[in-house]
Amino acid sequence: MKEAHVDADTNVTIHDVPIPEITNPHQIIVRVVVSGCNPKDWKMPAGLLVSIGNCPNSGDDIAGIVHSVGSAVQSFRPGDRVAALHQLGAPYGSYAEYALVWDHTTFHIGDRSFEDAATIPMSNMMASIGLFAMLRLPLPWQREPTSTGRGEKEVPVLIYGAAGSVGAAAVKLCVAADIHPLICVAGSGISFVEGLIDKSKGDVVVDYRAGDEKLVENLKKALGGRKLEVAFDCVSEKGSSENACKVLEPGGRISIVLPFYIDKVPDGFEKNSTMAGGLWEGFRDDGAHGRMVFPSSDVFGFIHSSLVGKWFREGLIKPHPPTVVPGGLQGVETALKTLREGKAHAQKFVVRINETPGLK
Repeated sequence: MKEAHVDADTNVTIHDVPIPEITNPHQIIVRVVVSGCNPKDWKMPAGLLVSIGNCPNSGDDIAGIVHSVGSAVQSFRPGDRVAALHQLGAPYGSYAEYALVWDHTTFHIGDRSFEDAATIPMSNMMASIGLFAMLRLPLPWQREPTSTGRGEKEVPVLIYGAAGSVGAAAVKLCVAADIHPLICVAGSGISFVEGLIDKSKGDVVVDYRAGDEKLVENLKKALGGRKLEVAFDCVSEKGSSENACKVLEPGGRISIVLPFYIDKVPDGFEKNSTMAGGLWEGFRDDGAHGRMVFPSSDVFGFIHSSLVGKWFREGLIKPHPPTVVPGGLQGVETALKTLREGKAHAQKFVVRINETPGLK
């Protein structure tokens, strides 16, 4: 099969390699139809991610058709239309004709398009980990019931970087889980974020482009005297954590997505790093970047990938707007270099594998 390899300078070469084989009864081989592209895919070969292994095929967002399954796989069969998050840093990622994935990070996509489905796995599993594992936000059935018998208590949540793929996924998951009010921070993607929130439940979007001082002032206005105890920083650089902590209650919880910036988070808060790699055994947590792991990660993955799949099929979770980069696997270089240059906003690059030159 054809497979794309990404080097430290984000140059991409195409190689002929064997089709993967199942070595664990919980593994699945997927024929990749569309692959999503993420900033992580250029950062890992560049040596910027210390917590996961290194594999030249660095793609992880998969949408395709089940080719074969391990003996312990119960919920998937050959021919099923699925999306999956590939194990970060492991061989046989999404930049190939076939990929090797695990059943606890795979979900059915029904009749949704492969292009839409390829935007879902990484961003939504990252957001699920951040919101529900690291920040311990309650799902609807976990809330303390009110006099009506329903969990209707307000849970203000700050989502910094709400127009990016992980931030937008966090907004969508909170809306699907009826968590409000959402205090969202965005810039050029404000109109996009406003299409995701529910203003009738107090959700707002605050523009960071007026400067840090004005941003903090506007965040306080948006809170309207309510206490903020949870912040999900999906930017994690350029002062974002410091700004978030200026409106976060002392002892409040903050999770970031770039663990090597954990020292930028002020003291006096419960701080940790959201990392998708924690969904699999072998994830390296050296203790130097705040808490990055959580218990029963395979069970968490099974529950939340199933929930994400259900909400995606039902339309409660809408895809990050996909932009198809032409050229199949050869288009990976264009997509990743554009991401590396910081030129992608409120969109998700995807490649169609069958557009790769030279495929049989």
